[in-house]
This record gives sequence, C-alpha cells and structure tokens, in this order.
Amino acid sequence: MEIIAKAPASCGELVEGVLDGTPFLVTAPISMYAVATVSDQFTGVHGLGEKAEEALRRTLAYIGKDSLPFGIRLDSQIPQGKGMASSSADIAAVSYAAARAFGLELTAREIMDIAISIEPSDGIAFAGLSHVSHTTGELFGQYANVPLLAVSIFDVGGTVDTIAYYQSKGNRGNQDAAYRQLLDTVGQAFRAEGHRQEILLGQAATVSARLNQEHLEKPQLEAFIRSAQSKGGLGVLVAHSGTVVGALWASDLKASDVERRTQELAAEFGADYSYMQTARLISGGVVCEIRS
Repeated sequence: MEIIAKAPASCGELVEGVLDGTPFLVTAPISMYAVATVSDQFTGVHGLGEKAEEALRRTLAYIGKDSLPFGIRLDSQIPQGKGMASSSADIAAVSYAAARAFGLELTAREIMDIAISIEPSDGIAFAGLSHVSHTTGELFGQYANVPLLAVSIFDVGGTVDTIAYYQSKGNRGNQDAAYRQLLDTVGQAFRAEGHRQEILLGQAATVSARLNQEHLEKPQLEAFIRSAQSKGGLGVLVAHSGTVVGALWASDLKASDVERRTQELAAEFGADYSYMQTARLISGGVVCEIRS
C-alpha cells in the first residue's frame, strides 16, 4: 500500500493585504509540488522537517490516533524561505496523506486549520484560487477555472521568516479602499473569459505588488514591471512575505516565446533578479494517488 499526496507551491500571492483589520490573500498556486508518501514498504519518518513533523503530530491528534503505523516520506521541489508556500505545501501533503492512511479524507479547511495552528498559511490546500485569511483560516471565496498563465520566477535574494514577518507587519495607513478594488478586479476576472480574464488577473497582481513595496521592498520592481509589460507580459506578482517575483505571461503564449522573453529579463536585471524557473498558475488543492 502506498498513499501519495501532492500539494502545490505558490509564487507568492496574487493579492495580499489587510481589509477591515483582517489579513487576507488570494492564492497563486503553481506547478511545483511537495509530495508526501505513506507506505507499508518502509518504516520511519523521512525528510519531514520541523513544521511537517509538527503537522503530522497535530493531524494524528486531530483524528484520534496515537501514531502512524507506516513509514512516511516527504519530497519537495519547493525552495524554503522564499515565499513559495514551502511549509504550507509540506503541511498539506503530510496531513492529507497521514489521515488518508486511516481511511479519512481531510477537507481543505481542516488542513488549513492544522496549518495555521503552526504558522500563517498560504491557503494552497483550497481548490482553484482562494480568497482566505492566512492568519485565521477563514475562506471568503474561491475561483474556479484557473487560467494556466506562465510564470517566470525570479529571486531577489535572501530569505524571510514568515512568522517574524507577520508579527512585525502592520496595516500602514488605511488601504481598505485599494484592497476592495483589487478584490473586485479579481472577481471581474473570473466573470470574464479568455484573454480579458488573464489581463485583469495580471493587473490585480501588479497593483498588489506595488502596494506591498512599503511593507517588503523588492529592488528595481517598477523597472522590472515596465520591462515585463513591454515584452508582452500581463504583469508581475510577488511574494508579499518572501523574496520571489513572477512575470506573468498569457496562457497561449508559446513556450519558446516565454523562454526568450524570460531570458531577456534575466539579462536585463541579473544584478538584482536571479532567474529560478518557469511554472504555470494552476488550481490549488491536494491531489492524492493510492497504489496497492
């Protein structure tokens, strides 16, 4: 028996801020994964790390079990400390796989509750793109039919401690009107179709990235946005509590064109922006495979 649970990374957030005093975000899950495997073919705990091990303990306590009678292994493609939901993905994959080993299927909200009992969570356990509070776990809305935008991911360097960041971050001035407008733009995007939808998502991400500059500045961000847009990019999203920046490209743009334009950006901003890889925006949620 083998249970394989995959949870996606994120390239930061489509939107993040504070509205009516409550921190919130709109997720930006991408095609990179943390994979938890529970199996009766090996024993012990392998590769989990501190937060994932804590998630395993809390999951077992939540479902009323003393221990996991199987081996568990965690493998992740996701860099840590960059704002790419590495811990959230680890926690989601481990929690889901552990519960599934006992024949139980955790809901996204249950996974989110386990996650935020450990640290603020990106909400990637929810399907589609989700509008959630990353501090309380409350789900405000979900958006289905996610366009597969290409995301060229760059790193401005360093790492960010998520817990310390949110403890220090305040709502500097009342930006409620700006964030209501951003959420309205996201809502409009998911009522639109085709390229119009993708344009609106790019606009929302870019505005949120600019608003976040006063909280966690990304060097040369405005120049990077202008250059990406001049090359046909839809906009730029950022890890609001991390170090990655993503250039967004239309879903129907050829991979060769994405690569060429990405390399042009890398050459232009190499002093501040280190190219990591290109992924796709996808629906969030844990995917599980069971092998006999």
